[in-house]
Amino acid sequence: MVDAAPELRLLDALYRLNKLVVADARVHVAASADLDLVDFLVLRTVKMGIDNPGDLVSDLGLNPSVLSRSLSRLVDSGLVTREIDVTDSRRSRIRLTDSGLQTTDDIGARMRPSLAKRLQLLPPNRIRVLLDSLDILCGDAVDRT
Repeated sequence: MVDAAPELRLLDALYRLNKLVVADARVHVAASADLDLVDFLVLRTVKMGIDNPGDLVSDLGLNPSVLSRSLSRLVDSGLVTREIDVTDSRRSRIRLTDSGLQTTDDIGARMRPSLAKRLQLLPPNRIRVLLDSLDILCGDAVDRT
C-alpha cells in the first residue's frame, strides 16, 4: 500500500526524480569534459554567484574536503581561479575563467534536451507552477524544525 501522506509523497517523488536527473547529468558531464558531477555543480553554483568556499559547502551540502578536492581539480584544469577577498584577506573568492564559463555553458547545453524532454511531459502552465513551487520549497523561509 502506498502512503498517501503528501509529505512522504514529496520525499518519494523528489528522491526518484533526483536519481533520474543525476544519472542523466553524470553521463552528460563525463561526455563533455574530464569532470565529475560535483565539479560541474561547483561550476554552476559559482556561475550563479556563490563564490566563496564556505558558502559553496553550505549551498551544495558538501563535505569541505570534497569541495577542496573539486576546487583543486578545477584550478588545475584552468576552469576556476582562487583570489584573495579584497575585503577580508583571510577569505578567498572563486571565479570562473573564460574556459570555465564556456565548459559550464557547453555541459548545460548538452543537458538541456534531456531535461526538456522530461519537462515536456507537463503542459507549459504546469511547468511554471512546478518550477515556482520548487523555488518556494527550496527557499530559506521553510521552517526546518
